[in-house]
Amino acid sequence: MSSIIEASAALRKRKNLRRGINFTLMVVGESGSGRSTFVNTLCGQQVVDVSTSVLLPTDNSTQIDLQLREETVELEDEEGVKIQLNIIDTPGFGSSLDNTQSFNVISDYIRHQYDEILLEESRVRRNPRFKDGRVHCCVYLINATGHGLKEIDVEFMRALGPLVNIIPVVSKADSLTVEELKLNKRLIMEDIDYYNLPIYNFPFDEGALSDEDYETNMLLRSLTPFSIIGSNELYDLGDGAMIRGRKYSWGTLDVEDSSISDFVVLRNTLLISHLHDLKDYTHEVLYERYRTEALSGESLPPLSSGTKEHQGSPSISAKSSLQGPADVQSTSSKAPNQDTYLAREEQIRLEEERLKAFEERVQQELLLKRQELLQREQELREIEDRLEREANENSEVSV
Repeated sequence: MSSIIEASAALRKRKNLRRGINFTLMVVGESGSGRSTFVNTLCGQQVVDVSTSVLLPTDNSTQIDLQLREETVELEDEEGVKIQLNIIDTPGFGSSLDNTQSFNVISDYIRHQYDEILLEESRVRRNPRFKDGRVHCCVYLINATGHGLKEIDVEFMRALGPLVNIIPVVSKADSLTVEELKLNKRLIMEDIDYYNLPIYNFPFDEGALSDEDYETNMLLRSLTPFSIIGSNELYDLGDGAMIRGRKYSWGTLDVEDSSISDFVVLRNTLLISHLHDLKDYTHEVLYERYRTEALSGESLPPLSSGTKEHQGSPSISAKSSLQGPADVQSTSSKAPNQDTYLAREEQIRLEEERLKAFEERVQQELLLKRQELLQREQELREIEDRLEREANENSEVSV
């Protein structure tokens, strides 16, 4: 029997090696927080062009619209397991006076991915090539101010925490002294606890966890928010060893030096140790909660960092939408069937309006891109015409 189990485990491992693991990571942060640099450092390659990641308002508007840019990178760990990393960048976030629209764009995108799963599950014959686009983790970059969280940070975590696993990160830690970094970390966590913000606090079930895993999760909790340093440059130390670092007048700093940055710990957490935990929590807790809310037409309270769901095993506290005869009878006694039907109709109508608004925004972005492309084509034609005229003039002069 043991040989059969070992053979099955080896077969599953070979399938994982061949197919790879899909993981979707969203990176959110204000302009200048090091969002693009973090993505490039995490992937160990140039994924996002930093020079073009900063958006500017149009001539007739001071509003900077948030954009969602998707990039796919294939990574491979030490054991040869391939990771299909889908990165969602968010240029334009936090750059306007009113960022409500930015929150709505991100929220609608995450909800839309849940709706796609919900729709696929309801089909009689499912698509075997259906791609799961759910966001498994959101790295939220926080600018250290020495005063804890800003209002935009609090509102973002409060609005998006019930939908996605948020991991708060202090960016550009090399601009802070050791004492300043400790102060900022402490103040940020105090604000998270004070406002009861739902972040991913590395939940686990003590009864089903080894001592080593328990210590690992407790260590990660103590490091939250993670402090990171990013860089787009590689440097040769002189002995052939290349490091990704930042160069200063006093020397070169290695961003992977664990004594001054939590970057390596965060990278290993996202791509190795907690990759499957983040995916499982997304499916078993966040999606199931969204599914219950969507099918029942109820508005459930948001998850908080102090709830058992974030500290213990990922179990669903919300009641299931599937009820037995006794449950149906009990429900009907509490509220008329007509009210339940109307509530569900209203929920469906609101969902349709939200999806319609999301599609309209996508169409507007496509229209803007098409207009930019036409404008660039026109500029290119003008340049070609000018060059052709100059060439003709030169040929006439030479004759």
